[in-house]
Amino acid sequence: MIQYHIYPGGKRRILTFSYDDGNPNDERLIALFRQYGVKGTFHLNSSWLSADAETLCARYAGQEVACHTVHHGWPARMPQQSVVSETLADRAALEKIFGYPVQGMSYPSGSYDEGAIAAMRACGILYSRTTKNTGGFLLPEDFMAWHPSCHHRDALPLCEKFLSTLDSEWTHPLFYIWGHSHEFRTEQDWQHIEKVIACLAGNEKIWYATNMEIYNYMVAGQQLRISADERIFENPTAIDLWVEKDKKEIIHIPAGERVTV
Repeated sequence: MIQYHIYPGGKRRILTFSYDDGNPNDERLIALFRQYGVKGTFHLNSSWLSADAETLCARYAGQEVACHTVHHGWPARMPQQSVVSETLADRAALEKIFGYPVQGMSYPSGSYDEGAIAAMRACGILYSRTTKNTGGFLLPEDFMAWHPSCHHRDALPLCEKFLSTLDSEWTHPLFYIWGHSHEFRTEQDWQHIEKVIACLAGNEKIWYATNMEIYNYMVAGQQLRISADERIFENPTAIDLWVEKDKKEIIHIPAGERVTV
């Protein structure tokens, strides 16, 4: 029996952070991410960016930049044509600055409906985060309605629960923490988020990933080709993949290669 719940390096758990609006406080937060070796996705409103391209590229280097619309409207309260124009313009502005396809999103104010989802899909958006906290560690059933685990203010109680499952076969592997860096107004606020990051960092059993890295890995896994006797694995993607066989053997299938076990 083959199961997909193995992630890069043979890890079983995933941690990602997600921050909205593109506040200058992102720079200090990203410095903490780099210090502790974790990763995040930063959803930016292009009309709110005041720094020049060079400064922005340096600020967000090593993290993912994603969309948040140009003006932070409420997509569920907008005509689809406005959602399309706000999304495409935001993509175009961010791609001009950062030099890569920007196809992630988080819904401004958590506002979305089926019409907004359809409009964003038409704009090439591949995933979008909501603000509906699950209090758990679920992988998304629909990447266009990707519910996080919790806001950062509520993360500490979940850290212990998440870390206690690292060696189990428990199938809910993703700890997704979100927020806004402008919420860090005092040194006590900064101490809180550093405590959360430090608690989860440096663990060889956790894959530290951006939102898009998770999306890409999950989509690539579905393209893995497996023989009927589950001995031959072909990976037609550009991403290394890992699977578990018979609950005892972890198999690494490098990008573009065939592996026989």
